Amino acid sequence: MDKPQKTEAEQFDFFQRCYECFLKAKDSAGGIQYFYRIGGTTVRLLFAGENLVPRFTPALDHLRIDDSGSSDLTLCIWDSMSTSTQMIPPPCAWECFTDRGDIWGYNSRRIKTAFHWIECSLNLMDLETNTGIYWVQKADTLPYWVYASPLRTLFHWWMEKNGCQLLHAAAVGTDRGAVLITGKGAVGKSTTALSCLQAGFYYLADDYVVTRLEPEPLVYSLYCTAKLNADFVAQFPNLRTLVKNPESLDQEKAVMFLHPHLKNQILPQMPLKAIITPQILHQDDFGVTPLDRWSIQRAMSFTTMSQLPYVGRHTHDFIGRLSSSLPGYALKLGTDIRRIPIAISDFLVGLQTHPAPRIPAPCIPSDGETRPLVSVIIPVFNGEPFIADALRNVLSQDYPALEIIVVDDGSTDKTEAIIKQFSFDVRYFKQENAGPASARNRGIRDASGEFLVFLDVDDLWPENNLNILVDKMLQEPDMQVITGYAQLMHKDPLTGEYNLNGNPMEAFQYYIGAAIYRKSVFSKVGLFDRTLMFAEDTDWFTRANELGVNMRRLEEITLFVRRHGDNMTEGKTLVELGRIRVLKKMLDRKRAQT
Repeated sequence: MDKPQKTEAEQFDFFQRCYECFLKAKDSAGGIQYFYRIGGTTVRLLFAGENLVPRFTPALDHLRIDDSGSSDLTLCIWDSMSTSTQMIPPPCAWECFTDRGDIWGYNSRRIKTAFHWIECSLNLMDLETNTGIYWVQKADTLPYWVYASPLRTLFHWWMEKNGCQLLHAAAVGTDRGAVLITGKGAVGKSTTALSCLQAGFYYLADDYVVTRLEPEPLVYSLYCTAKLNADFVAQFPNLRTLVKNPESLDQEKAVMFLHPHLKNQILPQMPLKAIITPQILHQDDFGVTPLDRWSIQRAMSFTTMSQLPYVGRHTHDFIGRLSSSLPGYALKLGTDIRRIPIAISDFLVGLQTHPAPRIPAPCIPSDGETRPLVSVIIPVFNGEPFIADALRNVLSQDYPALEIIVVDDGSTDKTEAIIKQFSFDVRYFKQENAGPASARNRGIRDASGEFLVFLDVDDLWPENNLNILVDKMLQEPDMQVITGYAQLMHKDPLTGEYNLNGNPMEAFQYYIGAAIYRKSVFSKVGLFDRTLMFAEDTDWFTRANELGVNMRRLEEITLFVRRHGDNMTEGKTLVELGRIRVLKKMLDRKRAQT
C-alpha cells in the first residue's frame, strides 16, 4: 500500500524532462544570468526571460559578483506564464506531496525533488552535475516571503552538499564575533537582530543563514532582507523607509531590503562565538544566562526541520554538533528593545574574557553526546479527553531529540485548542476525517526522524520507554522494527481509574504503538492501508513479515492500552474489524506469486 518508490533512473528522467522544458523557455524568452558568492561557492542564476529577475535578485544583491564565466552551481529559473512554455505533468499522485515539500518515494542521493504547495513551485537539483531548477506557473501569485528568501530549498540542498547547513535563525555581531539567534517563531529573533542592526552591529540575517562547522564555526549571510510583524515596525524608525510592501501590512509581514542602504553593516561571513535563544519576559528585565546544549538544540531544530525538504539525520546531526561546539545562552528580553544591543555587546566582551561554563542537560543520554531524532506520530480524532495526557506522556519520556507530529483527523471537539495551549513545539496537521491509517501515513511522509514511533491518543508509554527502544535499535543496526508487549488497562466505571487487565503476552501482538521503526522500513513495506478503518496494523505487520523485515520482540511491556468503552474497536465484529479482508489480501498476494 502507498509504496510509490521511484528508482533513481525514473527520478533522473523526470529531472531531464523538466530541464528540457527550461531550455525551451530560455530559447523563447532569452537567457539572463547573474553570479553570486554564496557560502564559499560561486552560484549562477540563469533566468528564462526577465519576469522573475526583479523578484529574486534583490534579496541576494549584497553577494553579487562580476560575471565570472564559470560557476560551481547553476540554478535554472523560469515561469510558464511569461515564457509560454508549459511544465510536464506531476510525476506522482497528489497524496505523495507533503506539507514541507518532500515527495514520498523521491529519495534519490543524486536527484532532489520538492514541491511547495503555497507558492506552487517545483524545485529540483542534480547533485552530480550541480544543476538546479526552479519553476512556477506564474510569478504574480508568489507570496511575499519568497521575495525575502528566494530559492531557499535549492540553497539548502547545495549548502548541505558543501558541508554547510541552512538554518532558520538570525545572526549579528561585533568586531569580537557573531552570535546565532535561534528559536521557534515569535520568540524575538527578528526583534533582537534588527535592534542590533539599528544600533550599528554587523548583520548577517534575521531569518535564514548558512552555517559551517569546519575548520571553525562560521556563519554566512544569504539574504540581505528582514521580515517583521507590522505592529513592530514603528519601533525601528531608522529602518521604516526600507519596507517594500507598506500597502500590504494588514495581511503580510513587513519585508525590508537592507542593501545597498546598509551595505557597510552587512558582512558575507563572520566567526560564530555563541548561540542564544530569546525569551520574552514582558517586563523590564534583561540578562544573558547559560543554557544547556539540549535546550539550544531543540530551539534550533524545530522550525529548520519543519520547513526544509528532506531534512533528516544529517540535519539533526549537524545541529547537534553545532550545539555542542558553541556555548548556549538564553537572552531574556524585556520591554525596552534599546537595551538588547547593549546586553549582546556586553555579552560578547565578557565571553572573550570569561569562557562560557558548560551547563549539564537535564537528561544525560546513554552515550553522553548524541541521540538520533525520533518522530512521535499521534493520530487523533475527537481526542479532547486524552490528548493532553498523551502529550504529557511523550514529554515525560525525557528523550532529548523529539519531533512531535499530531495529525488531527477531522476532530470537531476541542482537540486543536488543547494542543495549542501547550508551550512546547508540536507540528500540527489537520485533515478531513479519513481514518487512523491515513493520519499515520501523513505523519510518516512529513517526519524528519531516523526513527518513528506512534502513540494513539488514548494509550500511554511506560516510563523511559523511548530511551530503552532507541538504545535497542542502536545496539542492533540491522533491525528495522523492535516491538514489545502491550498491557491492557480497563477503566473502572465507578472510580474512573484504569486497572491492569490480563496477561500482556496473550494480548494482541500487532499494536503499532508498542514498537519503534526505522523510517526506511516504510519505503520497503509501504504505508498503512488507508482503505482499512480497522486492522491496518495486522495488515502492515503481515506484509512486513512476508517481505522478511528484520523484527524483534522484547520481553517487556512497551505500551499501556487503555480500554474505556469509547475505543474505535469497541463492540466490532471480525468483519467490521477488517480481519477477514486482511486475510483475503494475504491470500491474494500468495496467489499472485504462484
